[in-house]
Amino acid sequence: MRLTAYTNYALRILMYCAVNAEGLVRVQDIADTYGISKAHLLKATRQLGQLGYLENVRGRNGGVRLSRPASEIRIGDVAQEFERDDVFVECFNSATNTCPIAGVCRLTGVFRVGLDAFFAELNKVSLADLVAGNAGLLHRLELSPAH
Repeated sequence: MRLTAYTNYALRILMYCAVNAEGLVRVQDIADTYGISKAHLLKATRQLGQLGYLENVRGRNGGVRLSRPASEIRIGDVAQEFERDDVFVECFNSATNTCPIAGVCRLTGVFRVGLDAFFAELNKVSLADLVAGNAGLLHRLELSPAH
Protein backbone atom coordinates (compact mmCIF):
# COMPACT_ATOMS: atom_id res chain seq x y z
CA MET A 1 0.00 0.00 0.00
CA ARG A 2 1.34 3.38 -0.93
CA LEU A 3 -0.43 6.60 -0.03
CA THR A 4 -0.39 9.44 -2.52
CA ALA A 5 1.61 12.62 -1.96
CA TYR A 6 -1.74 14.42 -1.79
CA THR A 7 -2.79 12.34 1.24
CA ASN A 8 0.62 12.93 2.81
CA TYR A 9 0.19 16.69 2.34
CA ALA A 10 -3.27 16.57 3.95
CA LEU A 11 -1.93 14.76 7.01
CA ARG A 12 1.01 17.18 7.29
CA ILE A 13 -1.37 20.16 7.11
CA LEU A 14 -3.46 18.69 9.92
CA MET A 15 -0.39 18.06 12.09
CA TYR A 16 0.79 21.63 11.52
CA CYS A 17 -2.61 22.98 12.51
CA ALA A 18 -2.77 20.72 15.57
CA VAL A 19 0.62 21.98 16.78
CA ASN A 20 -0.47 25.58 16.19
CA ALA A 21 -4.04 25.19 17.44
CA GLU A 22 -4.11 28.54 19.26
CA GLY A 23 -5.04 30.49 16.14
CA LEU A 24 -5.08 30.67 12.38
CA VAL A 25 -2.10 29.51 10.36
CA ARG A 26 -1.24 30.72 6.90
CA VAL A 27 -0.91 28.16 4.12
CA GLN A 28 2.30 29.93 3.11
CA ASP A 29 3.78 29.18 6.54
CA ILE A 30 2.89 25.51 6.13
CA ALA A 31 4.42 25.50 2.64
CA ASP A 32 7.61 27.16 3.89
CA THR A 33 7.96 24.75 6.80
CA TYR A 34 7.59 21.63 4.67
CA GLY A 35 9.25 22.96 1.52
CA ILE A 36 6.12 22.23 -0.52
CA SER A 37 4.53 24.48 -3.11
CA LYS A 38 1.71 26.61 -1.71
CA ALA A 39 -0.37 25.73 -4.78
CA HIS A 40 -0.15 22.02 -3.90
CA LEU A 41 -1.29 22.71 -0.34
CA LEU A 42 -4.19 25.01 -1.28
CA LYS A 43 -6.08 22.17 -2.97
CA ALA A 44 -5.60 19.92 0.07
CA THR A 45 -6.64 22.64 2.54
CA ARG A 46 -9.75 23.33 0.48
CA GLN A 47 -10.70 19.64 0.53
CA LEU A 48 -9.92 19.34 4.26
CA GLY A 49 -12.33 22.25 4.77
CA GLN A 50 -15.03 20.63 2.64
CA LEU A 51 -14.65 17.42 4.63
CA GLY A 52 -15.03 19.29 7.92
CA TYR A 53 -11.49 18.89 9.24
CA LEU A 54 -10.41 22.52 8.74
CA GLU A 55 -12.01 25.90 8.99
CA ASN A 56 -10.81 28.06 6.13
CA VAL A 57 -10.88 31.79 6.83
CA ARG A 58 -10.48 34.11 3.86
CA GLY A 59 -9.11 37.60 3.73
CA ARG A 60 -6.01 39.56 4.60
CA ASN A 61 -5.70 38.02 8.06
CA GLY A 62 -7.12 34.66 6.98
CA GLY A 63 -5.73 31.20 7.28
CA VAL A 64 -6.75 27.75 8.41
CA ARG A 65 -7.35 25.99 11.71
CA LEU A 66 -8.78 22.71 12.90
CA SER A 67 -12.56 22.75 12.92
CA ARG A 68 -12.75 20.10 15.65
CA PRO A 69 -10.49 18.82 18.40
CA ALA A 70 -7.44 16.87 17.21
CA SER A 71 -8.57 13.97 19.39
CA GLU A 72 -11.65 13.59 17.18
CA ILE A 73 -9.73 13.35 13.91
CA ARG A 74 -8.89 9.75 13.03
CA ILE A 75 -5.92 9.27 10.71
CA GLY A 76 -7.56 6.38 8.84
CA ASP A 77 -10.64 8.46 8.08
CA VAL A 78 -8.53 11.23 6.58
CA ALA A 79 -6.41 8.81 4.56
CA GLN A 80 -9.47 6.98 3.29
CA GLU A 81 -11.15 10.23 2.20
CA PHE A 82 -8.07 11.35 0.29
CA GLU A 83 -7.40 7.94 -1.25
CA ARG A 84 -11.02 7.46 -2.33
CA ASP A 85 -10.35 8.33 -5.98
CA ASP A 86 -7.19 6.23 -6.20
CA VAL A 87 -8.18 2.67 -7.05
CA PHE A 88 -5.98 0.20 -5.19
CA VAL A 89 -6.34 -2.49 -7.86
CA GLU A 90 -7.98 -2.37 -11.25
CA CYS A 91 -10.83 -4.72 -10.34
CA PHE A 92 -12.09 -2.34 -7.62
CA ASN A 93 -13.44 -0.04 -10.34
CA SER A 94 -16.08 -1.82 -12.41
CA ALA A 95 -16.28 1.08 -14.87
CA THR A 96 -12.64 0.85 -15.96
CA ASN A 97 -11.77 -2.76 -15.13
CA THR A 98 -10.37 -4.79 -18.03
CA CYS A 99 -9.20 -7.84 -16.08
CA PRO A 100 -10.55 -10.98 -17.76
CA ILE A 101 -10.87 -12.87 -14.47
CA ALA A 102 -12.77 -10.16 -12.57
CA GLY A 103 -15.79 -11.58 -10.80
CA VAL A 104 -14.27 -15.02 -10.35
CA CYS A 105 -10.88 -14.04 -8.93
CA ARG A 106 -10.60 -14.29 -5.16
CA LEU A 107 -7.80 -11.73 -4.96
CA THR A 108 -10.36 -8.92 -5.08
CA GLY A 109 -11.84 -10.03 -1.76
CA VAL A 110 -8.42 -10.57 -0.21
CA PHE A 111 -7.30 -7.11 -1.27
CA ARG A 112 -10.54 -5.56 0.05
CA VAL A 113 -10.10 -7.23 3.46
CA GLY A 114 -6.46 -6.11 3.62
CA LEU A 115 -7.29 -2.55 2.67
CA ASP A 116 -10.09 -2.38 5.23
CA ALA A 117 -7.68 -3.69 7.89
CA PHE A 118 -5.10 -1.07 6.88
CA PHE A 119 -7.54 1.81 7.35
CA ALA A 120 -8.90 0.28 10.58
CA GLU A 121 -5.36 0.17 11.98
CA LEU A 122 -4.79 3.82 11.03
CA ASN A 123 -8.07 4.70 12.74
CA LYS A 124 -6.63 3.56 16.06
CA VAL A 125 -4.58 6.77 15.94
CA SER A 126 -5.94 10.29 16.31
CA LEU A 127 -4.31 13.50 15.20
CA ALA A 128 -3.80 14.30 18.88
CA ASP A 129 -1.86 11.04 19.32
CA LEU A 130 0.58 12.17 16.62
CA VAL A 131 1.37 15.54 18.15
CA ALA A 132 0.85 15.26 21.92
CA GLY A 133 4.14 15.03 23.79
CA ASN A 134 6.15 14.96 20.57
CA ALA A 135 8.67 17.66 21.50
CA GLY A 136 10.69 17.26 18.31
CA LEU A 137 7.63 17.75 16.14
CA LEU A 138 6.44 20.69 18.23
CA HIS A 139 9.83 22.35 17.88
CA ARG A 140 9.85 21.97 14.09
CA LEU A 141 6.25 23.01 13.48
CA GLU A 142 5.55 25.77 16.00
CA LEU A 143 4.97 29.17 14.51
CA SER A 144 7.41 31.82 15.59
CA PRO A 145 5.92 34.67 17.68
CA ALA A 146 6.34 37.04 14.71
CA HIS A 147 3.42 35.31 12.94
